[in-house]
Amino acid sequence: MMIYNFLFVLIFLFQASCVFAQEKESFTPLCEQNVFLFQEKLHLHTDRDHYLAGDTVWLRAHCVDARSHRPVAESRYVYVELHDDEGKLARRIKLLARDGRYAGYLPLPADAGGDYALVAYTLFMANQGSDYFFKKPISVAPLRPDAKVGASTERRIGAFDVQFFPEGGYLIDDIRCRVAFKALADDGLSVEVEGVIRNARGEVVDSIRSLHAGMGCAAFTPRDGERYYAECSIPSGQTRRFELPATDNDACVLRVLSEEERFTVQVLARRPLPEGLSLALLCRGNLLYRETWEPQRPALVFEREGIPGGVLQLLLLDAEGNALSERLLFNRSEERARVSLAAAGERAPRRKQTLTVEVRNPDGSPAEGDFSLSVTDRAAVPRPEGASICATLLLTSELRGYIEDPDWYFDSAHAAAETALDALLMTQGWRRYDVPALLRGERPALHYPLEAGQEIAGRINKGGIWNRKHGLNRYEVQLLAPQWGYVTSAPVAEDGTFALNGFDFPDSTTFVLRPVGRSGPQRNAYITLTRDSFPEVGELPKRMPEPEEKPYEAQAREYVARRGSTDLRNVTIDTVFVVHHRRDENPEPEHRLASHSWNEQQIKDSGSETILDFLQRLPGVYVRGSHIWYHDKVPAFLINGHLDESIAMLENPMGGINYFNKTGQNIKSRKIIYADDYESLPTCLFYPLALVKSIEFIPGGNSVIWGPGLPNNGIFSITLKKSYELERSFLDESFNNSTLISPIGYQTPSEFYSPSYPTIVHRLVNTPDYRLTIYWNSQLELNKRGQVLVEFYSSDTSSKYDAVIYGVTKDGKIIQSSLEL
Repeated sequence: MMIYNFLFVLIFLFQASCVFAQEKESFTPLCEQNVFLFQEKLHLHTDRDHYLAGDTVWLRAHCVDARSHRPVAESRYVYVELHDDEGKLARRIKLLARDGRYAGYLPLPADAGGDYALVAYTLFMANQGSDYFFKKPISVAPLRPDAKVGASTERRIGAFDVQFFPEGGYLIDDIRCRVAFKALADDGLSVEVEGVIRNARGEVVDSIRSLHAGMGCAAFTPRDGERYYAECSIPSGQTRRFELPATDNDACVLRVLSEEERFTVQVLARRPLPEGLSLALLCRGNLLYRETWEPQRPALVFEREGIPGGVLQLLLLDAEGNALSERLLFNRSEERARVSLAAAGERAPRRKQTLTVEVRNPDGSPAEGDFSLSVTDRAAVPRPEGASICATLLLTSELRGYIEDPDWYFDSAHAAAETALDALLMTQGWRRYDVPALLRGERPALHYPLEAGQEIAGRINKGGIWNRKHGLNRYEVQLLAPQWGYVTSAPVAEDGTFALNGFDFPDSTTFVLRPVGRSGPQRNAYITLTRDSFPEVGELPKRMPEPEEKPYEAQAREYVARRGSTDLRNVTIDTVFVVHHRRDENPEPEHRLASHSWNEQQIKDSGSETILDFLQRLPGVYVRGSHIWYHDKVPAFLINGHLDESIAMLENPMGGINYFNKTGQNIKSRKIIYADDYESLPTCLFYPLALVKSIEFIPGGNSVIWGPGLPNNGIFSITLKKSYELERSFLDESFNNSTLISPIGYQTPSEFYSPSYPTIVHRLVNTPDYRLTIYWNSQLELNKRGQVLVEFYSSDTSSKYDAVIYGVTKDGKIIQSSLEL
């Protein structure tokens, strides 16, 4: 057995960097992973945690680099999902990075009620697994208190289980060992437990009692050849017996003795330590320290000052870099910015309230960055119960599995918080980085790339009898977004696959895809699309059962009754299209200036398939090969009011481009040319007529508003159908090998409704104002002095308000504060 004492103590002061590591070749792979293995963390700030059915969840996703906690927006999108108490997906939205920020809203179903969970992630985060997605429970109360939603809130525990985790991974005979434990009920939630640990003869060697969320620690000295078990009881009176892990006398394990200003690390073993052992210390994947562990060394003492805050990972490694023992501990450090709040304003209905926010770095200098702010009515909205941004970034994002009430560990009012946090870290493993594999130079495979934009992929197939699998690379797939006048294309690989990307459009955008060959649209080819796939979100958080009587819900319903159930104010409804046929009193210029017009029915009656086919049937239009004229002049083309330019036009924007008249005469024009080859004709000429709502011809004298450089030759204006009209057309008739698709797009921004009462006239308006969320702002940016002034107006209630601020500075310091107004 190794004899340990404190005759010799080494003290190491260091900072979070790879300075030491770069001096040793074996450290290089671990440092390289910081460059190549970029990872993200997310915290989702919502305006509140409790809602009514049909309400709106306003949210801001704070995305940071996992190593430095500095804000990042490398992923183009953040996905937010709403899951019900059975784990079924109820809603999914897609937030676009705007100026480096992700913000939006999530409308709740009108028939919602019960416990739900919000899940937020980027697709790139799925490379580390769903354990590291942000997950947060919320409650949704039905508008009617007598509505039946879900099961009874009374908790009934049918059975429970207790797991034991020796410190460092193993129990060793004749060495005093610490053992952490965790008790869970059959509903997946923790249960408080107490009991004793006995040896095979029934003698008590230690007692156990959980400190928080069913977790705690015990300590005893195992003896040779003996097995141990625990007798555990829960408050309901149930008692069960659980076997402890067997001892392993070949193991060597880490022990940590924690103090407020320092912590001591020891290596315990029954047999002599093997040669080549080393100790490594990491924080968020950053290698802080690694040195050879000398067999005669009794202990190492690390000063906490200068070490980053959060979860630290200690690893005992053998000569080949394999982990023999692991120990996690938490370091409290200056990871939070200093936030000061000052409120002012008369506490009366409909009065201006001001909130001055000042944020400074730990060294006192003004902070840079932005944050989100929520102000809620305390009488109708209880205080947040989900994890704060500090708990998310420093704790829950570093551990696998769901952590109940993580903010409890950061509350100085709890005397057992430090000991309970240590028990938590011994029961839930940290595997964001596989350090031994990285030390060997092994990098994990990335199955999800960073999203840079929207992508539509699939495969092209050929019909008919001949060449079904050959010559597919002669095709390309054309994508049209008629609602936005957008068109692009992508080549098809030999195996028929294709991928269209480099664009992004809002949700509910309808795309039309069709295969195109060298001679134009193809009848003997069709497209099979690859469906959007989203990662499994894994285990969802559960809420502890609440009492049936919830005063805040009754107050919230009373507010709704006062303002009227149809006047929710801060609810943004889904887009509704109302179709009504009427004469447009203010048509667009291309319609007003047209001399000839063909409507949808006339176009359909022509029997044509594409716009080019239709134009060839018009009197005065002449098409020969790649040349097109209208009354001996080369026309321009508009799509939804925008000039459709060919490739040649785009490549020569300053003019001097040649085009030819029917007699072959070379004529100079600033922009218009459709005569290089067949493919230089405007792409719009090959649109299927099912996309077209109308076609007009604008005489040359009326075309000056689209640019003084256009030749006086006239313009064909093409107006495309909107998305709902396209869907109707798609149902009415075949699109001739075209495919209609409406994938999930980014959410269109919407502003939170915050009324203003600047004068007494405004305050006397009869419209009731009973907001639950008084104010919400997802992006309040600090000025050069680290300050920002917030102004809003109180509602008609006289209750007090709660303000909550979350954010991250540009230097990676956490902004978190709350104030009772």
